Amino acid sequence: MFKTQYHNSIPTRIDKFLAQFLQNISRQQIQVLIKNNLVSKNGQIITKPKELVSIGDIIEVNTHKSKTQPITIDDNLKQDLAKQVQIIFEHPDFLIVNKPAGLLMHKTNNPNSYSLVDILISQYPEIKQAIDPDHNSEAIAQNRYGIVHRIDKDTSGLVIVARNQNSLIKLKQLFKDRKVYKEYICLVRGLIKNDYGNITYPIIRSKLDHTKRVAVISDKQSGIKQRIAHSEYWVLERYQDSTLVKVVIHTGRTHQIRVHLQAIGHPIVGDKLYGGKLERQNNNSLHRQFLHASQLKFQYLDQEYEFLSNLPNDLIAYKSKKNDLSTIIA
Repeated sequence: MFKTQYHNSIPTRIDKFLAQFLQNISRQQIQVLIKNNLVSKNGQIITKPKELVSIGDIIEVNTHKSKTQPITIDDNLKQDLAKQVQIIFEHPDFLIVNKPAGLLMHKTNNPNSYSLVDILISQYPEIKQAIDPDHNSEAIAQNRYGIVHRIDKDTSGLVIVARNQNSLIKLKQLFKDRKVYKEYICLVRGLIKNDYGNITYPIIRSKLDHTKRVAVISDKQSGIKQRIAHSEYWVLERYQDSTLVKVVIHTGRTHQIRVHLQAIGHPIVGDKLYGGKLERQNNNSLHRQFLHASQLKFQYLDQEYEFLSNLPNDLIAYKSKKNDLSTIIA
């Protein structure tokens, strides 16, 4: 039996709260516990993972009755993901890596999760020296060895990984100072009218789902804590029902490109989190969001670096179908 009390003044989902404490059980497994009536709040059984907990609530989990097993990743899948990781450039202080879609950047609360960090450490063990001193949790810092910045699990493309603590601090400061040029290629739903667009909507955490972010469009949300976000886009190609765009982000908010494009009415193709019910039900050959980190440019120790990454095969194949099945609109 696990028992704890919620002390934060800001309410949060019960499954997310428990994931911070039950280190050997994933959030997905916690949701199974809840649906099996094994979690209670103030003595009352909880049946929905999205149930909110507030300050003073007593939470109990009957872990003894749970028959859930840790979620593992098939060894063949691990090997396949590891083979897809490409080291674009090696510097004594950092690596430039082309990450495949489907691979986490770092470990999660699930101890069996598999990540880019796991793959790199086997070949570059010195990455374990690259621990972010700003993390107040040693466990979190160790899970994120060398991580300078992140892209989503189902986003492919270029990332920087530090090889020592000194370079990690310097590189993270470049991102904080907005001195890293970050370019992405994505395919969005619908036809974007203008060839260029500038999006500056601030981004906040969703009240309904804390895994999601929301763009602040209305002044009615002005009282909520906001984070400045800035994205620019240029249209590359237009099809009958979609538009290929280049996006440059000047800030690095969670899900920034996905949230900003959804906010202007053009969610990314394949994005089940922000694409709505229609996208979640869409059964096509693309099983992830059409989003690729295609270019990085920055200055490190007085030297300029620029790296490019072409679209991966799955996105090329999907785009080719668009060329074959629909007329390109000028």
